[in-house]
Amino acid sequence: MTLMILGSQMTGSLLLLPIELILPVLGVLLIKTESPIRGLIYRSFLGSIAALIYAAVGAPDVALTEVLVGTLLSAILYIITIRACYTVLIIYPENFEITELLLKEITDIFNELHLQVKYLQKDFEKNSTSYDEILSETTLSGSPHAVLDSRGLFIESYILFQNLKATKYFKGKSFPTEIFTSTKEMKPGEQS
Repeated sequence: MTLMILGSQMTGSLLLLPIELILPVLGVLLIKTESPIRGLIYRSFLGSIAALIYAAVGAPDVALTEVLVGTLLSAILYIITIRACYTVLIIYPENFEITELLLKEITDIFNELHLQVKYLQKDFEKNSTSYDEILSETTLSGSPHAVLDSRGLFIESYILFQNLKATKYFKGKSFPTEIFTSTKEMKPGEQS
């Protein structure tokens, strides 16, 4: 009888082995990823698989705690944090007047991409000629940056530029100013 119980425990442990081997792989992926969304996905899978293993080895209380706190609560908090950090910083010269219509249009187009807009007024008209110089002088990091002046709205990130051009808002209305990006990031044959 004892031999049968020992044999069934050994079989159960062998069945859990492939699932247990996924944990270190997910851990390495979680550490190595640069994408916050992928990190969230890896962390959720890691917590779910750990909870499954805890339940299989007879620790349902630990499994329930891992599901509730480790997977659900941390994922929800992480999503809220990621959403709060998605802000576009628009730098504009001190002598440039932004109209209410332009403010509304900029806010509406970035709202479709679920991005908040913050403005920073700077004195750069006299001494900076290129957008790269203006953006390199700005010490704020993390957010995509844009420059708004009499030439239009310069978007630092080519990916953000493509996303703006693809919005329903941009396709359905005429935007009051030109939106463009650096030509060095564009692929041959593309136009801004």
